[in-house]
Amino acid sequence: MILIETITALIGIYLLVKEVSIYRFRNYATSVFLLCFVPLLCIYPLISRIVVGGAYSVQPGDYLVFSDYSVYLVYQAFCLGILWMVYLTGGRQTLTPSPEWRSVIDTNIAELAIVVAIISLGIALYVRSTGFTVGELITASRFEWFNNSSYSSAIFVVSSYLMTLSPVGLLLAIYKKRYRWVFFLIVAELIFFGILSKDRKWLIYILSAGFAFVYYHQNFAIKLQKKFLVIAAMIVSALVFWQVFRGVYFEYFLTGKGDVSYLAQEMAIELLTRGDFPYYYNASITAINMNINHDYFIPLGLLSRQFLFFLPADYSFGLKVEDISALFSDALQAGDAVRRGNMPPGLFGLFVISFGWFGGIILCALIPLLLRWLDRYIQKASGIGSFVLAAHMMSAVLLLLRGDDSSATYFIVFSLAVFLLIRPNTVIGTRRVESAGNQ
Repeated sequence: MILIETITALIGIYLLVKEVSIYRFRNYATSVFLLCFVPLLCIYPLISRIVVGGAYSVQPGDYLVFSDYSVYLVYQAFCLGILWMVYLTGGRQTLTPSPEWRSVIDTNIAELAIVVAIISLGIALYVRSTGFTVGELITASRFEWFNNSSYSSAIFVVSSYLMTLSPVGLLLAIYKKRYRWVFFLIVAELIFFGILSKDRKWLIYILSAGFAFVYYHQNFAIKLQKKFLVIAAMIVSALVFWQVFRGVYFEYFLTGKGDVSYLAQEMAIELLTRGDFPYYYNASITAINMNINHDYFIPLGLLSRQFLFFLPADYSFGLKVEDISALFSDALQAGDAVRRGNMPPGLFGLFVISFGWFGGIILCALIPLLLRWLDRYIQKASGIGSFVLAAHMMSAVLLLLRGDDSSATYFIVFSLAVFLLIRPNTVIGTRRVESAGNQ
């Protein structure tokens, strides 16, 4: 098995280097996807094989390392299917961006004020949804407010949607020098939100917007300069540090229990084997095992969730299934009625429990076709919609790889809807001219 995992990792590294070094992120959606997909789902399985012998189950309290080779073979088939399609559809896009693209990304203080107000409202509603005060949230542990009798899941969901305008607001504000103070204002809001929620989304939103800014700033490409690599490494390090800090800080500095160095060491080991980063891999393996060995199946679940995104599941007459993350959590007995949905099944898990392992492999391999279409749409820059997609791309990919299909797509749809109200004539854009190479 380690041989197949090594081959998969090497193929993934080759395609990633080709996209980011040779094509310089010009295929933006594909490049961002590979930048996340290859380390999390191609390289990490090899590391996990060497360190612990395979993948851990994500079921709470279960420290089982799966030993069924058929589960790992199906997982590798998913990986190789996607990588093969990336290779087959490869090549640098030769589209010429709209000559008016700078005017499309241009913003004004009134538009940014609306975005900042929406984000601020999102933070206020988040605080309201928990039933805690700001002071109580600062000292509370992560998810402690779930057990509060005053917690409102409906208000929490609304606040989550409002906060997803952050990447777009950051991109628009930082691109225009005179409004960069607004960029720092939104960053401050996100940091404040991170302190309250103990979540990592604030950093991911900044990272997502930052990549999009560099892409446009360097004329629809990202050159791997030393300055860019240093900043990227600092942000990734901050993500890792935040994972350890949020656990150690609220266990030691607020409760006074335990030894800080021991807690940090334990948290670091957990981070490498069963934490948020390994979760992408472990969740997919767990879901594949449940489908193959326990017949766990949600027929066409992913399809109904995406095509009927506009329709609440409770009012779909059974056509749209409930949130797959919630159903997967139920199957794992991983949460109560309030915390359902905090354990999504991973990217491959979404497909295997919706279409079976064979159908899932085939349909999942079509993702690169969607990515190539997004590459073209983003590079045309023919409307504010292309900038919304670019701003969300990194965060959406990370959500999708984790198995949270609803958040990955619904958040983008919400941002597009908001800008449809703000800029009704520039969301989709007008017809643009392609370069002579495509004529």
